[in-house]
Amino acid sequence: MIKRILIIFGFWVLGLITVMAISTPKPPNFRNSVPRPPNESIEKSIQLTTIKHDDTIVLPNNMLCPQWAQIAIDVGWHEEDLPTLDYIIHRESRCFTTSYSKIDPNGGSYGLAQINGYWCEPSKYWPKGYLQSFGVIKTCKQLLHPRANLVSARIIWLYAHRHSGNGWAPWGK
Repeated sequence: MIKRILIIFGFWVLGLITVMAISTPKPPNFRNSVPRPPNESIEKSIQLTTIKHDDTIVLPNNMLCPQWAQIAIDVGWHEEDLPTLDYIIHRESRCFTTSYSKIDPNGGSYGLAQINGYWCEPSKYWPKGYLQSFGVIKTCKQLLHPRANLVSARIIWLYAHRHSGNGWAPWGK
């Protein structure tokens, strides 16, 4: 029981570190920049923060979904993760934020990284849902918002990395 409490507390702390912010960063000078679509109503309802960084990010010329790179960096992804994350976003959703696959098990898969309902549906160990325990989302449908999806994907990546040594395992990579 104590071990379970310590594990839960560890994930909670890890989630706070992932989404914690100092201030809103300046937009970088992208070579392949495509502005993200505005969605103020969802943005206000989720209330996510960003991580401060002052570095200019230079994207590889062959990125398939460069419009999501800045948000990924803002929510805690590392620059060296961008090529693999870009590949996964393109493979899973073709860069569309509203992608939803209802045929996937456990309530379907949502958004850019096609996060499975397993991570946001209530379970025996997570009565409100795993991602809800971090305060990232309230409902699975919020995974259709790019910022919520990418921070949730990071939390899932960290979980998989800690438990299997491969953060990309949930995406079969």
